[in-house]
Amino acid sequence: MRRIYKYRNVLFLSGMCALLFNSCTKKDKVYDDPYAGGKPALGIQLSTDLPSPRLGDPGTTVTYKATGLLPFKSSLQFFLNGELAQIVSIDSNSIQVKVPENASTGIGYVTVGDRIVFGPVFRVNGKLGLDNTFKATVGSNGYISQAFPMPDGRIILTGGFSDYENKGAVKPLNRIVLTSKDGELDRSLQTGSGVSGNLNTIAAFPNGKMVIGGGFSTFDVHLGEINNMTVLNSNGTIDSMVVRTFLDRDTVPAFNGGVDGNVQRAFVHGNTITAAGSFNYYLQRVYGIADYRRKRDSLVTDSVRIKNVVRLFADGSLDSSFNYNFLLHRSNDGPNGPINDAFMTDDGKLILVGRFTKYNNEAVNNIVRLNTDGAIDRTFQTGSGADNPISSITYNDATRRYTLSGSFITFDGKVRNGLVMLTTEGAVDPTFKGAARNSEDSYSYAKQLSNGMVLVSGYFKSYGGVHRGHFALLDASGALAKGYNTTGDVDGIVTGVQETRTFSGQLQLLITGGFSKFDEQPVGNITRLLLK
Repeated sequence: MRRIYKYRNVLFLSGMCALLFNSCTKKDKVYDDPYAGGKPALGIQLSTDLPSPRLGDPGTTVTYKATGLLPFKSSLQFFLNGELAQIVSIDSNSIQVKVPENASTGIGYVTVGDRIVFGPVFRVNGKLGLDNTFKATVGSNGYISQAFPMPDGRIILTGGFSDYENKGAVKPLNRIVLTSKDGELDRSLQTGSGVSGNLNTIAAFPNGKMVIGGGFSTFDVHLGEINNMTVLNSNGTIDSMVVRTFLDRDTVPAFNGGVDGNVQRAFVHGNTITAAGSFNYYLQRVYGIADYRRKRDSLVTDSVRIKNVVRLFADGSLDSSFNYNFLLHRSNDGPNGPINDAFMTDDGKLILVGRFTKYNNEAVNNIVRLNTDGAIDRTFQTGSGADNPISSITYNDATRRYTLSGSFITFDGKVRNGLVMLTTEGAVDPTFKGAARNSEDSYSYAKQLSNGMVLVSGYFKSYGGVHRGHFALLDASGALAKGYNTTGDVDGIVTGVQETRTFSGQLQLLITGGFSKFDEQPVGNITRLLLK
Protein backbone atom coordinates (compact mmCIF):
# COMPACT_ATOMS: atom_id res chain seq x y z
CA MET A 1 0.00 0.00 0.00
CA ARG A 2 2.85 2.39 0.83
CA ARG A 3 4.49 1.90 -2.64
CA ILE A 4 1.21 2.60 -4.43
CA TYR A 5 0.79 5.79 -2.44
CA LYS A 6 4.27 7.01 -3.40
CA TYR A 7 3.67 6.11 -7.03
CA ARG A 8 0.51 8.23 -7.09
CA ASN A 9 2.42 11.17 -5.64
CA VAL A 10 4.99 10.86 -8.41
CA LEU A 11 2.28 10.88 -11.06
CA PHE A 12 0.62 13.93 -9.48
CA LEU A 13 3.92 15.87 -9.42
CA SER A 14 4.68 14.92 -13.02
CA GLY A 15 1.27 16.16 -14.13
CA MET A 16 1.73 19.47 -12.34
CA CYS A 17 5.14 20.02 -13.94
CA ALA A 18 3.70 19.34 -17.38
CA LEU A 19 0.88 21.76 -16.75
CA LEU A 20 3.25 24.51 -15.60
CA PHE A 21 5.54 23.92 -18.59
CA ASN A 22 2.68 24.19 -21.07
CA SER A 23 1.34 27.32 -19.40
CA CYS A 24 4.76 28.95 -19.66
CA THR A 25 5.36 28.06 -23.30
CA LYS A 26 1.82 28.50 -24.68
CA LYS A 27 1.13 31.94 -26.11
CA ASP A 28 -1.76 33.87 -24.53
CA LYS A 29 -4.67 34.61 -26.83
CA VAL A 30 -5.07 38.32 -27.49
CA TYR A 31 -8.65 39.65 -27.64
CA ASP A 32 -9.91 42.80 -29.31
CA ASP A 33 -10.08 45.95 -27.18
CA PRO A 34 -13.79 46.39 -26.35
CA TYR A 35 -13.28 50.16 -26.17
CA ALA A 36 -11.43 50.47 -29.47
CA GLY A 37 -13.02 52.60 -32.15
CA GLY A 38 -14.58 55.06 -29.72
CA LYS A 39 -14.90 58.69 -30.64
CA PRO A 40 -12.07 60.95 -29.48
CA ALA A 41 -12.76 63.32 -26.59
CA LEU A 42 -14.26 66.62 -27.61
CA GLY A 43 -11.99 68.60 -25.37
CA ILE A 44 -14.93 70.71 -24.16
CA GLN A 45 -15.21 71.57 -20.49
CA LEU A 46 -18.10 73.40 -18.85
CA SER A 47 -17.07 74.74 -15.47
CA THR A 48 -19.00 73.61 -12.39
CA ASP A 49 -18.99 77.23 -11.21
CA LEU A 50 -22.44 78.77 -11.17
CA PRO A 51 -23.25 80.84 -14.27
CA SER A 52 -23.48 84.62 -14.15
CA PRO A 53 -26.12 85.52 -13.21
CA ARG A 54 -27.10 82.32 -11.41
CA LEU A 55 -30.83 83.06 -11.77
CA GLY A 56 -32.99 85.18 -14.02
CA ASP A 57 -36.09 85.58 -16.16
CA PRO A 58 -36.65 84.18 -19.64
CA GLY A 59 -34.73 86.38 -22.07
CA THR A 60 -31.85 86.96 -19.64
CA THR A 61 -28.34 86.63 -21.11
CA VAL A 62 -26.31 84.17 -19.06
CA THR A 63 -22.56 83.49 -19.15
CA TYR A 64 -21.17 79.99 -18.50
CA LYS A 65 -17.45 79.45 -18.01
CA ALA A 66 -16.26 77.00 -20.67
CA THR A 67 -13.21 75.99 -22.71
CA GLY A 68 -12.74 74.09 -25.95
CA LEU A 69 -15.87 75.39 -27.63
CA LEU A 70 -14.38 77.37 -30.52
CA PRO A 71 -13.61 74.36 -32.80
CA PHE A 72 -17.33 73.42 -32.64
CA LYS A 73 -18.74 76.94 -32.82
CA SER A 74 -20.77 76.26 -35.96
CA SER A 75 -22.19 72.87 -34.87
CA LEU A 76 -22.77 72.95 -31.14
CA GLN A 77 -26.10 73.64 -29.42
CA PHE A 78 -26.89 74.74 -25.89
CA PHE A 79 -29.86 73.52 -23.85
CA LEU A 80 -31.25 74.66 -20.52
CA ASN A 81 -33.13 71.79 -18.84
CA GLY A 82 -34.14 70.36 -22.19
CA GLU A 83 -35.06 73.64 -23.91
CA LEU A 84 -32.91 74.92 -26.80
CA ALA A 85 -31.27 78.25 -25.96
CA GLN A 86 -30.09 80.94 -28.36
CA ILE A 87 -26.29 81.27 -28.32
CA VAL A 88 -25.25 84.91 -28.06
CA SER A 89 -21.45 84.50 -28.20
CA ILE A 90 -18.62 82.00 -27.76
CA ASP A 91 -14.98 82.67 -26.90
CA SER A 92 -12.06 80.67 -25.57
CA ASN A 93 -13.25 80.91 -21.94
CA SER A 94 -17.03 81.17 -21.99
CA ILE A 95 -20.35 80.85 -23.75
CA GLN A 96 -23.20 83.33 -23.53
CA VAL A 97 -26.78 82.17 -24.07
CA LYS A 98 -30.26 83.67 -23.80
CA VAL A 99 -32.71 81.94 -21.43
CA PRO A 100 -35.50 80.41 -23.58
CA GLU A 101 -39.06 81.64 -23.18
CA ASN A 102 -40.25 78.22 -21.90
CA ALA A 103 -37.16 77.41 -19.85
CA SER A 104 -37.28 75.89 -16.38
CA THR A 105 -34.70 75.52 -13.65
CA GLY A 106 -32.11 72.87 -14.41
CA ILE A 107 -28.75 71.94 -15.83
CA GLY A 108 -27.29 73.77 -18.79
CA TYR A 109 -25.49 71.56 -21.29
CA VAL A 110 -23.75 71.61 -24.66
CA THR A 111 -24.38 69.08 -27.44
CA VAL A 112 -22.17 68.32 -30.42
CA GLY A 113 -23.90 65.75 -32.54
CA ASP A 114 -24.87 62.92 -30.19
CA ARG A 115 -22.40 63.90 -27.46
CA ILE A 116 -23.28 65.95 -24.37
CA VAL A 117 -21.22 68.00 -21.94
CA PHE A 118 -23.06 68.97 -18.75
CA GLY A 119 -22.69 72.21 -16.81
CA PRO A 120 -24.12 73.76 -13.65
CA VAL A 121 -27.72 74.56 -12.69
CA PHE A 122 -29.36 77.84 -13.67
CA ARG A 123 -32.48 78.91 -11.79
CA VAL A 124 -35.33 80.43 -13.80
CA ASN A 125 -37.53 82.95 -11.98
CA GLY A 126 -41.25 82.27 -11.96
CA LYS A 127 -44.54 82.58 -10.12
CA LEU A 128 -44.27 79.22 -8.33
CA GLY A 129 -41.58 78.13 -5.89
CA LEU A 130 -40.82 76.28 -2.69
CA ASP A 131 -42.32 77.78 0.45
CA ASN A 132 -39.41 78.52 2.78
CA THR A 133 -41.72 78.67 5.81
CA PHE A 134 -42.48 74.95 5.54
CA LYS A 135 -40.52 73.27 8.31
CA ALA A 136 -40.32 69.67 7.08
CA THR A 137 -36.85 69.60 5.51
CA VAL A 138 -36.22 65.84 5.46
CA GLY A 139 -39.73 64.46 5.06
CA SER A 140 -40.44 60.74 5.05
CA ASN A 141 -38.36 57.76 3.94
CA GLY A 142 -41.20 56.29 1.89
CA TYR A 143 -44.13 57.44 -0.21
CA ILE A 144 -47.00 59.42 1.32
CA SER A 145 -50.38 58.25 0.05
CA GLN A 146 -52.65 60.79 1.76
CA ALA A 147 -52.49 64.05 3.69
CA PHE A 148 -55.64 64.17 5.78
CA PRO A 149 -56.49 67.64 7.16
CA MET A 150 -57.77 67.83 10.74
CA PRO A 151 -60.33 70.46 11.85
CA ASP A 152 -57.63 72.34 13.80
CA GLY A 153 -55.29 72.61 10.79
CA ARG A 154 -52.98 69.75 11.71
CA ILE A 155 -52.42 66.99 9.17
CA ILE A 156 -52.30 63.19 9.38
CA LEU A 157 -49.97 61.60 6.84
CA THR A 158 -50.35 57.97 5.76
CA GLY A 159 -48.27 55.90 3.36
CA GLY A 160 -45.40 53.45 3.14
CA PHE A 161 -42.80 55.13 5.38
CA SER A 162 -41.18 54.20 8.70
CA ASP A 163 -39.50 57.53 9.47
CA TYR A 164 -40.35 61.21 9.31
CA GLU A 165 -37.92 64.09 9.76
CA ASN A 166 -35.36 61.55 11.08
CA LYS A 167 -37.45 61.21 14.26
CA GLY A 168 -38.15 57.48 13.88
CA ALA A 169 -34.66 56.07 14.36
CA VAL A 170 -35.33 54.73 17.88
CA LYS A 171 -39.06 54.15 17.60
CA PRO A 172 -40.21 53.74 13.99
CA LEU A 173 -43.05 55.92 12.77
CA ASN A 174 -44.74 53.22 10.76
CA ARG A 175 -47.06 54.49 8.03
CA ILE A 176 -48.94 57.14 10.02
CA VAL A 177 -47.87 60.43 11.64
CA LEU A 178 -49.46 63.66 12.80
CA THR A 179 -47.85 66.98 11.83
CA SER A 180 -48.46 70.66 12.37
CA LYS A 181 -49.78 72.69 9.44
CA ASP A 182 -46.14 73.56 8.70
CA GLY A 183 -44.92 69.96 8.65
CA GLU A 184 -43.46 69.59 12.16
CA LEU A 185 -43.90 66.18 13.79
CA ASP A 186 -46.60 66.08 16.50
CA ARG A 187 -46.20 63.07 18.79
CA SER A 188 -49.65 63.39 20.39
CA LEU A 189 -51.04 60.77 17.99
CA GLN A 190 -50.63 57.53 19.97
CA THR A 191 -50.30 54.91 17.24
CA GLY A 192 -47.72 52.77 19.05
CA SER A 193 -45.72 50.70 16.58
CA GLY A 194 -48.11 51.66 13.79
CA VAL A 195 -48.97 49.61 10.73
CA SER A 196 -47.14 46.55 9.43
CA GLY A 197 -47.82 47.04 5.71
CA ASN A 198 -48.93 49.99 3.59
CA LEU A 199 -51.54 52.54 4.62
CA ASN A 200 -53.39 54.15 1.72
CA THR A 201 -56.41 55.95 3.07
CA ILE A 202 -58.01 57.55 6.12
CA ALA A 203 -61.47 58.99 6.78
CA ALA A 204 -63.10 60.40 9.90
CA PHE A 205 -66.39 59.80 11.70
CA PRO A 206 -68.30 62.75 13.17
CA ASN A 207 -67.28 61.60 16.68
CA GLY A 208 -63.57 61.92 15.84
CA LYS A 209 -62.83 58.24 15.32
CA MET A 210 -61.04 57.34 12.08
CA VAL A 211 -61.13 54.42 9.69
CA ILE A 212 -57.86 53.50 7.99
CA GLY A 213 -57.34 51.18 5.04
CA GLY A 214 -54.55 49.73 2.93
CA GLY A 215 -52.68 46.45 2.88
CA PHE A 216 -51.88 45.41 6.46
CA SER A 217 -52.68 42.80 9.11
CA THR A 218 -51.12 44.43 12.19
CA PHE A 219 -51.63 47.67 14.08
CA ASP A 220 -49.50 48.31 17.17
CA VAL A 221 -49.79 45.23 19.47
CA HIS A 222 -52.60 43.62 17.49
CA LEU A 223 -50.48 41.23 15.44
CA GLY A 224 -52.24 39.55 12.53
CA GLU A 225 -55.67 40.57 13.83
CA ILE A 226 -56.63 42.99 11.04
CA ASN A 227 -57.85 42.46 7.49
CA ASN A 228 -56.60 45.61 5.74
CA MET A 229 -59.02 47.94 7.58
CA THR A 230 -59.54 49.07 11.17
CA VAL A 231 -60.90 51.94 13.25
CA LEU A 232 -58.82 54.23 15.49
CA ASN A 233 -59.86 56.42 18.36
CA SER A 234 -59.34 60.16 17.96
CA ASN A 235 -56.02 59.92 19.86
CA GLY A 236 -54.62 57.31 17.44
CA THR A 237 -55.07 54.20 19.60
CA ILE A 238 -56.97 51.32 18.08
CA ASP A 239 -60.63 51.07 19.01
CA SER A 240 -60.74 47.76 20.91
CA MET A 241 -63.14 45.48 22.77
CA VAL A 242 -62.95 42.43 25.03
CA VAL A 243 -64.35 39.16 23.67
CA ARG A 244 -64.85 35.76 25.24
CA THR A 245 -62.73 33.11 23.60
CA PHE A 246 -63.10 29.35 24.12
CA LEU A 247 -60.61 29.31 26.97
CA ASP A 248 -60.41 32.90 28.20
CA ARG A 249 -60.98 36.54 27.26
CA ASP A 250 -59.03 38.60 24.77
CA THR A 251 -58.75 42.26 23.72
CA VAL A 252 -59.30 42.58 19.98
CA PRO A 253 -60.08 45.36 17.49
CA ALA A 254 -63.66 46.59 17.96
CA PHE A 255 -63.97 46.89 14.18
CA ASN A 256 -64.58 43.28 13.19
CA GLY A 257 -64.54 43.32 9.42
CA GLY A 258 -62.30 43.80 6.43
CA VAL A 259 -61.32 42.42 3.05
CA ASP A 260 -58.76 40.02 1.61
CA GLY A 261 -56.92 42.57 -0.56
CA ASN A 262 -55.78 46.14 -0.88
CA VAL A 263 -58.05 49.03 0.17
CA GLN A 264 -57.28 52.06 -1.98
CA ARG A 265 -59.95 54.47 -0.73
CA ALA A 266 -62.35 54.56 2.23
CA PHE A 267 -65.24 56.94 2.91
CA VAL A 268 -67.53 57.57 5.86
CA HIS A 269 -71.17 58.47 5.28
CA GLY A 270 -73.52 58.41 8.22
CA ASN A 271 -72.74 55.27 10.23
CA THR A 272 -71.33 53.36 7.26
CA ILE A 273 -67.89 52.90 5.69
CA THR A 274 -67.46 52.34 1.96
CA ALA A 275 -64.15 50.86 0.81
CA ALA A 276 -62.84 50.43 -2.74
CA GLY A 277 -59.70 48.80 -4.07
CA SER A 278 -58.61 45.38 -5.28
CA PHE A 279 -60.14 42.50 -3.29
CA ASN A 280 -62.46 39.51 -3.68
CA TYR A 281 -63.87 38.75 -0.24
CA TYR A 282 -65.32 40.44 2.82
CA LEU A 283 -63.88 38.89 6.00
CA GLN A 284 -65.12 38.75 9.59
CA ARG A 285 -63.58 36.91 12.52
CA VAL A 286 -65.56 34.55 14.75
CA TYR A 287 -64.49 34.32 18.38
CA GLY A 288 -65.16 31.65 21.02
CA ILE A 289 -64.63 28.65 18.75
CA ALA A 290 -62.53 25.67 19.90
CA ASP A 291 -60.25 23.51 17.79
CA TYR A 292 -61.42 20.05 16.78
CA ARG A 293 -60.04 18.54 20.00
CA ARG A 294 -61.80 21.20 22.06
CA LYS A 295 -58.57 22.00 23.91
CA ARG A 296 -57.47 25.29 22.34
CA ASP A 297 -58.90 28.43 20.77
CA SER A 298 -59.34 28.28 17.01
CA LEU A 299 -59.13 31.18 14.57
CA VAL A 300 -62.24 31.17 12.38
CA THR A 301 -62.88 33.72 9.63
CA ASP A 302 -66.17 33.99 7.77
CA SER A 303 -65.95 35.18 4.18
CA VAL A 304 -68.43 36.54 1.67
CA ARG A 305 -67.71 37.05 -2.02
CA ILE A 306 -67.47 40.83 -2.54
CA LYS A 307 -65.50 42.33 -5.45
CA ASN A 308 -63.52 45.58 -5.20
CA VAL A 309 -66.16 47.75 -3.48
CA VAL A 310 -67.94 47.07 -0.17
CA ARG A 311 -69.99 48.91 2.43
CA LEU A 312 -69.69 48.16 6.14
CA PHE A 313 -71.27 49.38 9.32
CA ALA A 314 -69.14 51.19 11.88
CA ASP A 315 -68.58 47.93 13.82
CA GLY A 316 -67.25 46.17 10.71
CA SER A 317 -70.32 44.10 9.91
CA LEU A 318 -71.37 43.82 6.27
CA ASP A 319 -74.07 46.16 4.97
CA SER A 320 -76.02 43.80 2.73
CA SER A 321 -78.22 46.61 1.41
CA PHE A 322 -75.33 47.63 -0.87
CA ASN A 323 -75.12 45.74 -4.19
CA TYR A 324 -75.88 42.38 -2.54
CA ASN A 325 -77.49 39.25 -3.99
CA PHE A 326 -79.43 37.48 -1.23
CA LEU A 327 -80.16 34.45 -3.39
CA LEU A 328 -76.45 33.76 -3.97
CA HIS A 329 -75.33 35.08 -0.55
CA ARG A 330 -72.70 37.26 -2.19
CA SER A 331 -72.44 40.63 -3.88
CA ASN A 332 -73.47 41.20 -7.43
CA ASP A 333 -70.57 41.11 -9.90
CA GLY A 334 -69.45 44.67 -9.20
CA PRO A 335 -66.43 46.07 -11.08
CA ASN A 336 -64.45 43.46 -13.02
CA GLY A 337 -61.10 45.10 -12.29
CA PRO A 338 -59.27 47.09 -9.62
CA ILE A 339 -60.31 50.54 -8.39
CA ASN A 340 -57.50 53.12 -8.57
CA ASP A 341 -59.38 56.03 -7.03
CA ALA A 342 -62.86 57.07 -5.94
CA PHE A 343 -64.84 60.11 -4.88
CA MET A 344 -67.93 60.24 -2.65
CA THR A 345 -70.40 63.10 -3.05
CA ASP A 346 -72.19 64.70 -0.12
CA ASP A 347 -75.33 62.64 -0.77
CA GLY A 348 -73.38 59.36 -0.46
CA LYS A 349 -73.10 58.53 -4.15
CA LEU A 350 -69.76 57.02 -5.15
CA ILE A 351 -67.73 57.52 -8.33
CA LEU A 352 -65.25 54.74 -9.07
CA VAL A 353 -62.36 55.01 -11.54
CA GLY A 354 -59.68 52.49 -12.39
CA ARG A 355 -59.02 49.56 -14.67
CA PHE A 356 -62.37 47.87 -15.26
CA THR A 357 -64.69 47.57 -18.21
CA LYS A 358 -67.87 46.34 -16.53
CA TYR A 359 -69.93 46.88 -13.39
CA ASN A 360 -72.51 44.21 -12.58
CA ASN A 361 -71.80 42.85 -16.06
CA GLU A 362 -72.72 46.15 -17.75
CA ALA A 363 -70.17 48.06 -19.86
CA VAL A 364 -68.87 51.16 -18.08
CA ASN A 365 -65.25 51.52 -19.28
CA ASN A 366 -63.17 52.55 -16.30
CA ILE A 367 -65.67 54.93 -14.63
CA VAL A 368 -69.06 54.56 -12.98
CA ARG A 369 -71.17 56.40 -10.40
CA LEU A 370 -73.17 54.36 -7.92
CA ASN A 371 -76.33 55.18 -6.05
CA THR A 372 -76.38 54.63 -2.29
CA ASP A 373 -77.68 51.07 -2.81
CA GLY A 374 -74.71 50.18 -5.05
CA ALA A 375 -76.65 50.21 -8.32
CA ILE A 376 -75.43 52.20 -11.33
CA ASP A 377 -76.53 55.84 -11.27
CA ARG A 378 -77.80 56.34 -14.80
CA THR A 379 -78.02 60.12 -14.43
CA PHE A 380 -74.21 60.21 -14.57
CA GLN A 381 -73.78 59.87 -18.31
CA THR A 382 -70.15 59.37 -19.35
CA GLY A 383 -70.95 57.78 -22.70
CA SER A 384 -68.32 55.28 -23.81
CA GLY A 385 -66.01 56.29 -20.93
CA ALA A 386 -62.22 56.08 -21.17
CA ASP A 387 -60.42 53.87 -23.67
CA ASN A 388 -57.67 53.05 -21.11
CA PRO A 389 -57.35 53.07 -17.31
CA ILE A 390 -58.07 56.14 -15.20
CA SER A 391 -55.58 56.86 -12.40
CA SER A 392 -57.25 59.59 -10.35
CA ILE A 393 -60.40 61.61 -9.82
CA THR A 394 -60.63 64.94 -7.96
CA TYR A 395 -63.39 67.50 -7.56
CA ASN A 396 -63.48 71.29 -7.48
CA ASP A 397 -66.48 72.47 -5.49
CA ALA A 398 -66.30 76.04 -6.83
CA THR A 399 -66.33 75.12 -10.53
CA ARG A 400 -68.36 71.92 -9.97
CA ARG A 401 -65.96 69.96 -12.16
CA TYR A 402 -64.36 66.56 -11.83
CA THR A 403 -60.79 66.24 -13.15
CA LEU A 404 -59.62 62.80 -14.30
CA SER A 405 -56.12 61.66 -15.21
CA GLY A 406 -54.75 58.43 -16.63
CA SER A 407 -53.30 56.65 -19.63
CA PHE A 408 -56.39 57.06 -21.82
CA ILE A 409 -56.40 58.89 -25.15
CA THR A 410 -60.12 59.34 -25.65
CA PHE A 411 -63.04 59.85 -23.31
CA ASP A 412 -66.54 59.30 -24.66
CA GLY A 413 -64.97 59.18 -28.09
CA LYS A 414 -63.35 62.59 -27.75
CA VAL A 415 -59.56 62.99 -27.80
CA ARG A 416 -58.45 64.15 -24.35
CA ASN A 417 -54.87 62.79 -24.07
CA GLY A 418 -55.04 61.48 -20.52
CA LEU A 419 -56.70 64.54 -18.94
CA VAL A 420 -60.40 65.36 -18.94
CA MET A 421 -62.86 67.52 -17.02
CA LEU A 422 -66.42 66.36 -16.46
CA THR A 423 -69.54 68.14 -15.36
CA THR A 424 -71.50 66.83 -12.37
CA GLU A 425 -73.68 64.95 -14.89
CA GLY A 426 -70.65 63.18 -16.43
CA ALA A 427 -70.41 65.14 -19.68
CA VAL A 428 -67.02 66.17 -21.07
CA ASP A 429 -66.21 69.85 -20.50
CA PRO A 430 -65.22 71.07 -23.99
CA THR A 431 -63.30 74.10 -22.65
CA PHE A 432 -60.50 71.95 -21.20
CA LYS A 433 -58.29 69.60 -23.22
CA GLY A 434 -54.94 68.01 -22.42
CA ALA A 435 -52.08 68.58 -24.84
CA ALA A 436 -51.00 65.83 -27.21
CA ARG A 437 -48.59 63.44 -25.48
CA ASN A 438 -46.15 60.68 -26.34
CA SER A 439 -47.48 57.13 -26.21
CA GLU A 440 -45.17 56.23 -23.31
CA ASP A 441 -46.33 59.19 -21.17
CA SER A 442 -49.11 58.91 -18.60
CA TYR A 443 -50.69 61.11 -15.95
CA SER A 444 -51.04 59.82 -12.41
CA TYR A 445 -52.76 62.75 -10.73
CA ALA A 446 -54.59 65.94 -11.65
CA LYS A 447 -56.55 68.46 -9.60
CA GLN A 448 -58.17 71.77 -10.43
CA LEU A 449 -57.16 74.34 -7.82
CA SER A 450 -59.34 77.04 -6.30
CA ASN A 451 -57.81 79.61 -8.70
CA GLY A 452 -58.89 77.55 -11.71
CA MET A 453 -55.44 76.21 -12.63
CA VAL A 454 -54.87 72.46 -12.85
CA LEU A 455 -51.94 70.71 -11.16
CA VAL A 456 -50.78 67.63 -13.09
CA SER A 457 -48.18 65.01 -12.25
CA GLY A 458 -47.16 61.69 -13.74
CA TYR A 459 -44.58 59.97 -15.87
CA PHE A 460 -43.96 62.50 -18.63
CA LYS A 461 -40.98 64.55 -19.77
CA SER A 462 -42.76 67.22 -21.75
CA TYR A 463 -46.13 68.87 -22.05
CA GLY A 464 -47.31 70.59 -25.20
CA GLY A 465 -43.79 70.34 -26.65
CA VAL A 466 -42.20 72.06 -23.63
CA HIS A 467 -39.90 70.20 -21.24
CA ARG A 468 -41.72 69.47 -17.98
CA GLY A 469 -40.34 66.70 -15.79
CA HIS A 470 -43.28 64.92 -14.11
CA PHE A 471 -45.04 68.13 -13.00
CA ALA A 472 -46.99 70.96 -14.64
CA LEU A 473 -49.48 73.71 -13.84
CA LEU A 474 -52.10 74.26 -16.53
CA ASP A 475 -54.54 77.06 -17.15
CA ALA A 476 -58.29 76.51 -17.43
CA SER A 477 -57.98 75.52 -21.11
CA GLY A 478 -55.34 72.81 -20.53
CA ALA A 479 -52.32 74.80 -21.77
CA LEU A 480 -49.26 75.46 -19.63
CA ALA A 481 -49.96 78.35 -17.25
CA LYS A 482 -47.59 81.14 -18.28
CA GLY A 483 -44.97 81.91 -15.63
CA TYR A 484 -45.92 78.96 -13.40
CA ASN A 485 -43.81 76.25 -15.05
CA THR A 486 -40.26 77.41 -14.34
CA THR A 487 -39.57 74.96 -11.49
CA GLY A 488 -37.11 72.14 -12.12
CA ASP A 489 -37.93 68.48 -12.65
CA VAL A 490 -39.63 66.34 -10.01
CA ASP A 491 -37.78 63.12 -9.22
CA GLY A 492 -40.91 60.99 -8.81
CA ILE A 493 -44.61 61.86 -8.88
CA VAL A 494 -47.07 63.95 -6.90
CA THR A 495 -50.28 62.13 -5.89
CA GLY A 496 -51.98 64.65 -3.63
CA VAL A 497 -52.33 68.38 -2.94
CA GLN A 498 -53.91 70.37 -0.10
CA GLU A 499 -54.54 74.11 -0.38
CA THR A 500 -53.90 76.63 2.39
CA ARG A 501 -53.21 80.36 2.45
CA THR A 502 -50.67 82.61 4.10
CA PHE A 503 -51.71 85.42 6.45
CA SER A 504 -51.46 87.76 3.47
CA GLY A 505 -53.71 85.54 1.34
CA GLN A 506 -51.14 83.87 -0.94
CA LEU A 507 -52.06 80.39 -2.08
CA GLN A 508 -49.97 77.53 -0.65
CA LEU A 509 -49.94 74.00 -2.05
CA LEU A 510 -48.93 71.11 0.21
CA ILE A 511 -47.91 68.36 -2.21
CA THR A 512 -47.34 64.73 -1.28
CA GLY A 513 -46.53 61.51 -3.11
CA GLY A 514 -43.41 59.58 -3.99
CA PHE A 515 -40.65 62.03 -4.93
CA SER A 516 -37.14 62.85 -3.68
CA LYS A 517 -36.43 66.09 -5.54
CA PHE A 518 -38.42 69.18 -6.44
CA ASP A 519 -37.00 72.21 -8.25
CA GLU A 520 -33.44 70.84 -7.88
CA GLN A 521 -33.86 70.62 -4.10
CA PRO A 522 -33.89 67.37 -2.07
CA VAL A 523 -37.26 66.64 -0.44
CA GLY A 524 -38.79 63.59 1.21
CA ASN A 525 -42.14 62.94 -0.49
CA ILE A 526 -43.65 66.12 0.93
CA THR A 527 -43.10 69.85 0.47
CA ARG A 528 -45.09 73.06 0.21
CA LEU A 529 -45.24 75.43 -2.72
CA LEU A 530 -46.07 79.11 -2.82
CA LEU A 531 -47.87 80.81 -5.70
CA LYS A 532 -46.68 84.37 -6.19
